[in-house]
Amino acid sequence: MALTLYYNPASFFSQRARLAVEEKDVAYRSHIISHPSGEAIEPWYMRMQPNGTVPALKHGEIIKTDSKDIILYLDEITPDAPKFYPDSSIHGSDRVAYLTDLMQTISVEQISVGSLCYRQYTQDCKLPNRFDVKYAKQSFDAMGDEMRKLAEKHPDLRESYMAKIKVHEGRDLTNKENFLVALKECDSIMGEIEEQLAKKWNGKFDNFTDSDPWLCCNHFTIADIYLATLLHRLVLAGQVKRMWGDGKRPYIAAYYARVLQWKSFQRACGSANNLYLSVLLPKLKHQIRKAFPRLVGFSVFAASLGLAVYMQYKGYPSWWPNNLKPKF
Repeated sequence: MALTLYYNPASFFSQRARLAVEEKDVAYRSHIISHPSGEAIEPWYMRMQPNGTVPALKHGEIIKTDSKDIILYLDEITPDAPKFYPDSSIHGSDRVAYLTDLMQTISVEQISVGSLCYRQYTQDCKLPNRFDVKYAKQSFDAMGDEMRKLAEKHPDLRESYMAKIKVHEGRDLTNKENFLVALKECDSIMGEIEEQLAKKWNGKFDNFTDSDPWLCCNHFTIADIYLATLLHRLVLAGQVKRMWGDGKRPYIAAYYARVLQWKSFQRACGSANNLYLSVLLPKLKHQIRKAFPRLVGFSVFAASLGLAVYMQYKGYPSWWPNNLKPKF
């Protein structure tokens, strides 16, 4: 029975799950969820995933709704493949657990939104420059209002919507102090990772082969999934110089360069930092399908792709409606 992965290409946690699926090389169906269009809080999705988040993995009647749970489940259903979470018989397994838990403490969402709002703490940030604190709060408030409307319209989902609203409104991702603390904590963890790579690679910075070790073990583990996607997000957020650039942490720089050449990473995350392909294109496809239910398949894809390419190189025309511009 085939797996179905529900995800958004720009979603950090989706990237973890998709990289895991690609690394296992298992057959799966891809279902992209458009966050800016609010697809993750639509009733059909909330009935399957009551948290209204991505990723979600469906395998028959089994549904996993957390990126770490998805990674562990993939280990279960691929018993003959190397484990993402190796047991104690594998050298380095203790470091896998420790570094995975350590990276789990990094507030990636705080860093992502903070980098959008406070550009003075970024360099070469690839996130949209139209974003500020006021815009962020308006976007968060609008989603809360939409969920309240959906809760009234769908009483069977009211409990799920209200729980999500509580979580949604309980976070302050635009807080500058919290953002700076998150950056400091991430920088400290990057220092530990640099030390780990220095021990494993012992002076090697390039010309890697498949037999060379990764972060903790001789094969790609959950710790590598976490680190690879974290570094990719830090590139997007304009935090390279702070974390490893300009020779600050040469092993992390070499690790990221190696990851960019890794086939499973290219398939899973290759276009993730291109926001026209990972955000705008899914949004256009979703909104066109909602507006014109019979217009599906290649025509939708071709029209959406053409518009996305146009926006990337020409920018938004004056007549382009604000509600079709990417929101984060």
